[in-house]
Amino acid sequence: MDKSYIHILIAKFFGNDLSPEIQKKFHTWLLDENFQKEKEKVLAALWEEDPAVADDSTFQELEQLHKRMKTTDRQPYKSIGLYVRRIAAILLLPLLGAFGTYFYLTEINPVVEKTELVECSTSYGEKKQITLSDGTIVWLNAGSLLVYEKDFKGATRTLFLSGEANFKVAKNPRKPFIVNTKYMDVEALGTIFNVQSYPDSPNTIATLEEGKIKVDTKYPVRQSFIIKPNEQVVYNHINKKVSFSKVDANKCSYWKQGYLIFQGATFGEIVQTIERSFGVTVNYEAGRYKERTFTIKFTPDEGLEHVMDILQKIIGFKYKVENNNVFIY
Repeated sequence: MDKSYIHILIAKFFGNDLSPEIQKKFHTWLLDENFQKEKEKVLAALWEEDPAVADDSTFQELEQLHKRMKTTDRQPYKSIGLYVRRIAAILLLPLLGAFGTYFYLTEINPVVEKTELVECSTSYGEKKQITLSDGTIVWLNAGSLLVYEKDFKGATRTLFLSGEANFKVAKNPRKPFIVNTKYMDVEALGTIFNVQSYPDSPNTIATLEEGKIKVDTKYPVRQSFIIKPNEQVVYNHINKKVSFSKVDANKCSYWKQGYLIFQGATFGEIVQTIERSFGVTVNYEAGRYKERTFTIKFTPDEGLEHVMDILQKIIGFKYKVENNNVFIY
């Protein structure tokens, strides 16, 4: 594989510039130990070439990574680990948790028994149900990635999520269940909850159906909250604000059955959900519908064109579908 191509691929991948299909292939390549030397060369090049400047949030995230890694003088893959830590601090923040944890669990920390990580991802237009080794049932929404330890050998059951997933957690009070996203961690001891943390969304959202969960936000400072059933916490990454609301939590997970439910959603949020759910690209004038919000429900049997027909009547626009592209005008 050509080094310059890999260089571009890595930079684009961690900048969220690749399609879900290519992201899926890249994840496989990244975690494949057969390409260690090749990856090390590219990471070394990024080390030398990257002009980025770290800010306060960068160092906060790096500090969390270092705490997870418990860095010691014994580092079997010292060179690649060194590159990973610097690049993770500056370039790779969108997937810092999963990326850093891979090296923490497999190479850098000499105390942790070498373990097997499982990566589960869904393309746009795809949903998936999986059962973890502890009996936890997970529904993964479209355009999502979940990385977790196969056998949960450590003191916690920690997973790393980019996208949206619903968890029905198997009880084990001695081994906390923690879902880690870039901006929020959600911990449960036996419960049903939903976490949404898409890279292209300004909000990370945790919604509780049953039991009790602890929510920890990460920026600008760590804040902890305990939420009860039918409560939802929303952390906005842009304005760094946390908001709470009472919701029908059961409805928030209807996406598992194929429903599309929007409650006070912006047009941009609706478009993003349509793209993920139907595997299409929607082209529209972003500023035109910026100030409006919408509450709409679509059933599982309503296809793309039916959804667009309803939106056309409610909002007032024309559209056409060409292959996997929707044009709104």
